[in-house]
Amino acid sequence: MEPTVQNENAATRIIPSNVLLAKLAAVRRKHVGVAAATGVAMAAGVFMILIAVTMLLDWWLDFPMGVRTIMLACLVVAVGWIAWKFIVAPIGNQPDDDTVALAVERHFPHFRSRLISSIQFPRPNVIPASAAASLARMTILETEALATPLDFTDVVRTKDLQKISMWAVAVLALGLFAFMYGGEVSRELLKRAFLSSIPVPRHTRVELVGGDRIVGRGDAVKIEAFARGVVPRAGKLIVRSSGIRTMEYAMEKDKEGRFARTLENVQQTFTYTVQLNDGTTKSHEIVVVPRPSAATVNCEQVYPAYTQLPNAKRPLGDLTLLAGSKLKVVATATTNITKAFIHLTGLSNDVPMQIDAKNQREMRGEFNVPPKGLTGFSIEMVDTGAMESRDSAVYRIDVVPDRAPKVKITYPDRKEELVTRYAILDVAFEANDDFQISKARLRYKIGETDDAEIKVIDLDVGTNVVREMRNRYEWKIRDFQPALAEGTRIEFWLEMEDNNDVTGPGIGMTEHQLIRVVSESEKRADLLNRAGDFLGTINDVTGDQEKLNLRLGDLIWERRSTTPP
Repeated sequence: MEPTVQNENAATRIIPSNVLLAKLAAVRRKHVGVAAATGVAMAAGVFMILIAVTMLLDWWLDFPMGVRTIMLACLVVAVGWIAWKFIVAPIGNQPDDDTVALAVERHFPHFRSRLISSIQFPRPNVIPASAAASLARMTILETEALATPLDFTDVVRTKDLQKISMWAVAVLALGLFAFMYGGEVSRELLKRAFLSSIPVPRHTRVELVGGDRIVGRGDAVKIEAFARGVVPRAGKLIVRSSGIRTMEYAMEKDKEGRFARTLENVQQTFTYTVQLNDGTTKSHEIVVVPRPSAATVNCEQVYPAYTQLPNAKRPLGDLTLLAGSKLKVVATATTNITKAFIHLTGLSNDVPMQIDAKNQREMRGEFNVPPKGLTGFSIEMVDTGAMESRDSAVYRIDVVPDRAPKVKITYPDRKEELVTRYAILDVAFEANDDFQISKARLRYKIGETDDAEIKVIDLDVGTNVVREMRNRYEWKIRDFQPALAEGTRIEFWLEMEDNNDVTGPGIGMTEHQLIRVVSESEKRADLLNRAGDFLGTINDVTGDQEKLNLRLGDLIWERRSTTPP
């Protein structure tokens, strides 16, 4: 039974015609190629037209970035749709053999369905097992004979491709010529079409100094620009703001080729453009905001510890401060602050202020009051918009130094005092200070040479806080070792030191006085002379008193004699 079945399958099997399949494949390739070439020509032509239109409109109207983005998106969508429709789709959806065969039969009618049949006969189950396969083979052979001299690719028409290609070539040639003719202008417009931020090319290109800015209310705003290419003699500044009509200002060229205009005391936000010849900048905005300033300022003086004085609130109009004090400053700003510092007028340093984390308008800072240089302070701030304060109020400070103690010798009262070698000299003195006298000492040197050794005797001032003192020191001349020789001179003075441990201590001293060691006879003579001088002074006073009494009597008698009875 098996040989019989094999013979039957061999008898009914039909082999496909390679000749016909090759010709149909050639038709298919030409169809896809023509469709793709047509799509490429259409896409190239449409791209050239759209990009040219985009560049021309941009040159005329100076499109912003958003409009140019939309136009580029439209161009990409249009070219992409053509590519999908006429290139990608034909390649992905190629016609099958039956479709191609039917197209060939329509072009060559004498096939009379032989071609489609010859393609379908070799397929499984097309010819029943009981049918005669020899008839199908004869049909295929006859179809091959008819197809051999024919060019099936004539079925695919190229007339539309030729027209579109000629149109595309003309458009591309014209576009390339215009692009080359435009030179740098065309290149920059093409860059702008692909979303470059360069300005629209003109005969005069305007280069603006600055652009969008944030300025403080009341500031002066200077608009500056340079011209490249054709440089005009003058230009225009066009200002637009809400509630006010558009204003135009002349911009004159200076020696450096700069066109500038200053707008004084700006009060509100505005936009502006600069026009120089045919070149115009894009619109820029000047945002006007109030500068931060101090709404309230409170000051507290912290006295140095040695003064033992409590802290004191100080009004801004009376900042008379003791040198060595601290001034605490608490300020409230008109807006939220990110940075603040105290500028010390007369000094080269600034003191940072701390900003309250919960209230960004409140600032705190403190600074030491130096003995010299400081004349005032101001508060400088930067708000959350990076706007700096300007022309801040300066609060005057008068620095009062801690005066040194004042001291004077009340006894001896003569510049030179005579003493014997065995004397005890009472040195009486008075002293006072702003706050406290902490030390007192007697300084002296023996001899009259400048290089004589200066010796010190510390005086007891006690442990209590003393601002004023009157005291006496018994200077025992007899205790000098070795004993002083007659004729020896001692130069002495007193020094008082206060308790200023911040900017001091302050030291006050008396005038220098002299002591001369003499013999006892010289001392007695000196005492007698002084007693005589004292008595002479008493006599003079007594005589003057008697003269006054006599004069007073005469005046009384003169008055009585002139009085009528």
